[in-house]
Amino acid sequence: MIKRNIILLFLLAILFISYQNSKPDKNLIATNSQINNNLSIDVTRSEKLSSINLASDQYLVLNLWASWCIPCKNEIKELKIIHSNENYIVVGLLVEDSIINGEDFIVDNNINYENILNESEVGLIISQFIWSGIPTTIVLNKDFQIIKTFNGEIVSEDIFNITD
Repeated sequence: MIKRNIILLFLLAILFISYQNSKPDKNLIATNSQINNNLSIDVTRSEKLSSINLASDQYLVLNLWASWCIPCKNEIKELKIIHSNENYIVVGLLVEDSIINGEDFIVDNNINYENILNESEVGLIISQFIWSGIPTTIVLNKDFQIIKTFNGEIVSEDIFNITD
């Protein structure tokens, strides 16, 4: 009985030490405020993005979404608010979904901002920055430099606060 308890304690100690050593160094983990910052996007990779000319006081908001994503649907109202402000251009990027589903989603939700549904074109854009799921929202300045990456559902105030 004592032998068994000693062996169990020994195994638990090994597991604990292994777990402690497997934790990533906090200094190596990027936070939301650091991911993609100052990274420039080559808009010439996209026909739709290359036609956008931002004024000095305008921002481009790229939003990665899919029709099956509940948080993506929840943030549509907020993206419409952002798009209605003349200082922002919103462009949705359909990921991990079909064009037909994307088109139906746009119609069903009365989405009035530009969306890119073509998988190849979207792939060329999203390969230029780090993203870890949907929804993801990227805010770019007039030089198409990323100033902020949001992972998860956004509200318009999130965007307005970082660009004031």
